[in-house]
Amino acid sequence: MEVDDALRTTRAVRKRLDLERPVERALVEECLQLALQAPNGSNQQLWRWVLVDDPDLKSRMAEIYRAGLDGYASTGVSTDKPRQYDYTSDAALRISASVMHLKDNLERVPVLVVPLLAGRVDGASVFYQASMWGSVIPAVWSFMLALRSRGLGSAWTTIHLHREAEMAELLGIPRGYTQVGLFPVAYTIGTDFKPAPRRPVGEVASWNGFESKDRHG
Repeated sequence: MEVDDALRTTRAVRKRLDLERPVERALVEECLQLALQAPNGSNQQLWRWVLVDDPDLKSRMAEIYRAGLDGYASTGVSTDKPRQYDYTSDAALRISASVMHLKDNLERVPVLVVPLLAGRVDGASVFYQASMWGSVIPAVWSFMLALRSRGLGSAWTTIHLHREAEMAELLGIPRGYTQVGLFPVAYTIGTDFKPAPRRPVGEVASWNGFESKDRHG
């Protein structure tokens, strides 16, 4: 698959994850080996990756995930990140149905991946937070691109972080590590993913300043 095609068509996959087809450990590790080539701050490689395919463990992870989602849904909008969004639009309803599908079937996904970073961002400066996330996001995205190129898919989920401590206890994650998210990994049902609707560059980018009149170069 050409790089441009992978970049255009790597989607968050939930409903089209194949819950019946096993995923080989070697294939996941192959994708991860590519991901570890991603740039990271000072080449410290502070990441760790927990890969889970044990059915009982996945079931318990799914319980934590569902509890986190139910708690979030009951409050409407996260109190620490208020935002304006039309949850009644057709697009939002499709995403909601997709999220609910994953919630109901998470334990059936062949592999669950939890990337970690050594260190915490609680109360940290913007500089430190940006440095931390900037040292793992490229690797996670590379992992998702590698999956896509091999007929697999995933989705970056963070809802379980409302119960981060419970997941840490379950997986034996030491104190001082930050969980980046939870990634379901499976072969996709079909590989014909298309580019998503996005606002054009001219609406979201400007040259030489946020309010620059020179928006198009």
